[in-house]
Amino acid sequence: MDSELFRKGCRGARKSKSLSLIFLVLFWSACHKGQKSESNVRVEFIDGVECIHNTGTPLHPDKTVTFVEDLSISGEDKDGNIILFKPRLLFVDDNENIYISESKDQVIKVFGSDGKYIKKIGAQGSGPGEFKSVSSLVVTKDRQLLVMDQTSRRTSFFDSSGRFLKSFQWRTGYFNFIMIKSSSYIISEIVYSGDRRFDQLFVKEVDFNGKEIRFSGEFTPPEPKIFRQGKYSHFIIPPVMISSIFAGDQDRGLFYHCLNNKYIIEVYDTSGKLFRKIDRPYEPVPFTDKDAKEYRARYGYGNLPNDFLSKAIEEMEMPKLKSIVERMYVDDEGNLWIRTNEIKEEEDKVLTAFDIFDSDGYYFAKVWTAIIPFIFKKGKIYRMDTDQDTGYESLKRYKVIWE
Repeated sequence: MDSELFRKGCRGARKSKSLSLIFLVLFWSACHKGQKSESNVRVEFIDGVECIHNTGTPLHPDKTVTFVEDLSISGEDKDGNIILFKPRLLFVDDNENIYISESKDQVIKVFGSDGKYIKKIGAQGSGPGEFKSVSSLVVTKDRQLLVMDQTSRRTSFFDSSGRFLKSFQWRTGYFNFIMIKSSSYIISEIVYSGDRRFDQLFVKEVDFNGKEIRFSGEFTPPEPKIFRQGKYSHFIIPPVMISSIFAGDQDRGLFYHCLNNKYIIEVYDTSGKLFRKIDRPYEPVPFTDKDAKEYRARYGYGNLPNDFLSKAIEEMEMPKLKSIVERMYVDDEGNLWIRTNEIKEEEDKVLTAFDIFDSDGYYFAKVWTAIIPFIFKKGKIYRMDTDQDTGYESLKRYKVIWE
């Protein structure tokens, strides 16, 4: 065969395969969008914002998810030291290394994707690279570790080996990372003032030198119950506390916000512009007498430091309804998981409801699970747990399997 004809034939075959692949993708996309258009979802634009009004029934009502455990970090090491004593925060980087902060000795322990201990970062104290109270941590794409210290009011930077690089102080009370970018991060900022614990809540973008470069608006801070006794003020977390909840989509440069007593999800782009709102009908869950009893027992009002607080908790007026949204998470596919306050008991397990919205804002599934995710990474979820037999804290990793 002529070599030129052969090359043309190969190019034609490759082109034909490429066109076939494009056709299949377009066909799937059209079917997917067609399925959405055939649903009862209503979409409208109000002042340039896309408003997606979902129905109370998901697009795939029979879709379920199973979490299969494939890693556990807990117990004691070969020298008899407890591996995780009082873990508080968790982060997983792109290499699936696991970072866990210990609230007892204020260090960050790093484990590999196989669960083997690698190193610890930081120490308790107020010097460079030391922590008093780690309140948030993230790892950048180039594997820098950023750690927020609530008590020291500063952000510290470490390289991939755990070596301290630099830190900067906060002017106000930064609270939590929402999303990390290449040279900046988006945070929720709590401002303290007067005799109120939390006064204002903002979302801001701050560069890696501590310079504020973007302001995205004011939101609703959590407000504890205040009891005054003479010259003293006691702050108590009420059974239902209205506040703003955030979640960041790292890969798509989006962050989500909702007020936890309303089923309206706001979606902002990386510049802080609101471009979408998502809602669906939802009947709030009643706050029952059983809930009130559990709240008082959990707070231990009978063991509080003085009779004044015990009496205040006992006489506190209980709410009629629970909040709607408890937490929000974003998985690897850009799906938004909404943890509501719906629960049910099944086979001696308490199951929690998650409403799942795709990246276009469509309500496509509702799942019930006894396992509450904390972080999604590469088709897996991570969470902290307590072994009921030993009392040891543990890190659990599960594979996410859709059915």
